[in-house]
Amino acid sequence: MLQKIVFQDNIFQLSRSIDTVNEGLMLDLSPDYFFDKTVDDLLFFDASIQKIFSQLQSNPRISGYIHIMHSLLSCQNRFLQLVDSILQSRAAMKEEFEALLPKLQTIRNQHTTLNASICETIVKCDKNNDSRDIVSQNELSELLNF
Repeated sequence: MLQKIVFQDNIFQLSRSIDTVNEGLMLDLSPDYFFDKTVDDLLFFDASIQKIFSQLQSNPRISGYIHIMHSLLSCQNRFLQLVDSILQSRAAMKEEFEALLPKLQTIRNQHTTLNASICETIVKCDKNNDSRDIVSQNELSELLNF
């Protein structure tokens, strides 16, 4: 199943969707039209980011793994900015979001932890990649004694 998933495309689309919602919340939108859709989008972004990370974490041998993880981290940071703008009442429909603030704070806390996990995974994989690129003293001696 993972072979058929194009993570970069999915993360790109997710990032663009987050940007669109974020930009929309800067407008004076009518809650009658957009509030339910915005809440559904927020929950979708939350679940999708977690699912993508879970799938990636379980299969670190995917081609371009580090690049994909960096893209996911960027996407997730956009999502955190979106949630923060709502939590800090900088977004449209402030009154409607008040009832959801505790849930959004929980989501934000979960994504802060997830953000740390993504960063840790990237650092760990970067160290592993670096160690493979280092030539040992014995290998260097062999190479120089051609």
